[in-house]
Amino acid sequence: MTSPVPAGAERLSSVATASRILREFGKHSTQLGVSQLARSVGVGKSTAHRIIWTLVEEGLLEKVEETGLFRLTSVMRTLGASAETAQRLHEAATLPLDNLRHHTPGTLHVAILDGVDVLYVERREGRGAIPVFRSVGARNAAYLTSSGKVLLAYLPDDQLQPLVAGMRLVPRTPRTITSRPLLLSELSLVRRQGFAENRGESQPGMCSIAAPIRDPLGRVVASVSVAEHVADEAAGLPHLVRAVTETATRISAGLGWQP
Repeated sequence: MTSPVPAGAERLSSVATASRILREFGKHSTQLGVSQLARSVGVGKSTAHRIIWTLVEEGLLEKVEETGLFRLTSVMRTLGASAETAQRLHEAATLPLDNLRHHTPGTLHVAILDGVDVLYVERREGRGAIPVFRSVGARNAAYLTSSGKVLLAYLPDDQLQPLVAGMRLVPRTPRTITSRPLLLSELSLVRRQGFAENRGESQPGMCSIAAPIRDPLGRVVASVSVAEHVADEAAGLPHLVRAVTETATRISAGLGWQP
């Protein structure tokens, strides 16, 4: 369902026409011409021509030389796949997250990797919720969090190495990992044990634990985590390992993954 346009908001006809043109590629063929698109959205051919070439310049459409027609670029296909993944994650994670809440008073998250950050796409609060993470859509640096460590750990090596090399490992607490070799060693440990921990590395007095969520092909596409306030950061949250990893397995099964 789309949101209603707020009263007083200005509607730009050229943007609306561009949106209708992009949606045509999901209705008919994957490749369409200027004349066909102009008829479909009800604008003149010259208007359609200008908007289509603007979309080409912005990297949203590309011309196929063999046919002379236009198609969506990989950028648009990736955006579509991301939106579909987010919706499927929401549907698959709802019940497992609600069940996990019975095991902890802390904060539960489902997160995805966005560059060098984690983006929280689902959240549940217990009575001991962590104030610093107050909303879905919040971000945090991946190297600081258990969610981020999981999502980094399962990247292909040719993606992981340049990503870590470009990170600014700024200390947030005395326990933050600020050495690239130490971070890579920690990520190797995450892969071996199947879960990640954050022991007071992003916020004093807080620990978290996270496990990987997989798609039908076994690829890690998200993580589920629990964060709690603790008296002893060094001890971590070992009592939650089983609950978090089993929750990740249930969400992965909801996405179609079979071990």
